[in-house]
Amino acid sequence: MMSGENDAPPPEWFARAVAAPRESRFVEVEGCAIHYLRWGDPARPGLVFVPASGGHAHWYAHIAPLLAAQFHVVAIDLGGCGDSGRRAAYTQASMAAEIMAVCADSGMRAAAVPPTLIGHSAGAQCAVRTAMAHGTALLGVIAVDGLRYAALEKDQAVKILNAPGSAPRPAPRPARVYATREEAVSRFRLMPAPLIPISNGYIVDYIARHSFHAVAGGWAAKYDTAQAATITLGLELKDVLKDLHCHAAVIYAEHTHLADDTAVARMTALNAGLVPVFVIPGTSHYPAIDSPFAFVAAINGIVLSWAAAALRPARL
Repeated sequence: MMSGENDAPPPEWFARAVAAPRESRFVEVEGCAIHYLRWGDPARPGLVFVPASGGHAHWYAHIAPLLAAQFHVVAIDLGGCGDSGRRAAYTQASMAAEIMAVCADSGMRAAAVPPTLIGHSAGAQCAVRTAMAHGTALLGVIAVDGLRYAALEKDQAVKILNAPGSAPRPAPRPARVYATREEAVSRFRLMPAPLIPISNGYIVDYIARHSFHAVAGGWAAKYDTAQAATITLGLELKDVLKDLHCHAAVIYAEHTHLADDTAVARMTALNAGLVPVFVIPGTSHYPAIDSPFAFVAAINGIVLSWAAAALRPARL
């Protein structure tokens, strides 16, 4: 979808959400300034949203306030994304360090209930890898439309990532400079493209307006495309959830490029029936955009049950 396709004014709930009080913070991680946004009471159980590759904290500016009544919510700009600094080289280990540093800096590590990581797309893989290394410091991890269990023909990523026989990955391209911010915003696209139309153009437009910054000669994307070198198909993650030292759950979109109608059965079996796996009906790869209320309800249901169990006294 192109930003601005839908000229209708945003609904009241959205305007209220993006205007809700929030704090913008930075923490230095291995020489890089990492930016994050946070909402809610630090004493409440923490939620950390990890965006997809190239995504940024403002992807969740309409979601976080809907959760802040019961959670302390953070959305991170990983290194090379959003308003965070850039690195000479990006690694999966550095991204895990960034996530855990934000958990600590925000105060989530000191709360009565440890934080839960919620990663989308490539961010889901990043969140799971962080849980593999730091599971004892977390309540849980939720992978949102980001875990593959097979290299499906319809999955365009298979053609460009590190699958056997795939072509070499192209070198990062310099960011294109647009003359004006409006021109830049008008060229914004969701990538990969959703498999079904998304009607919530006002959300896409809001995300687009936070995706560019002023540079010499005009406006360019904030995203450092060199960060994409950390992305893989992540097939090795398909059966690790059952062995994590924290809770885990998997959410798929109904209309997604990286799964088919066997996803729930296959991921459930791969994880010995120990991990809840389900589909949000009617959604594209971007459930927080096209189905925000269903997405919020799913997160609430999963994490509130985990938090309640964590606070329940042990029974003899």
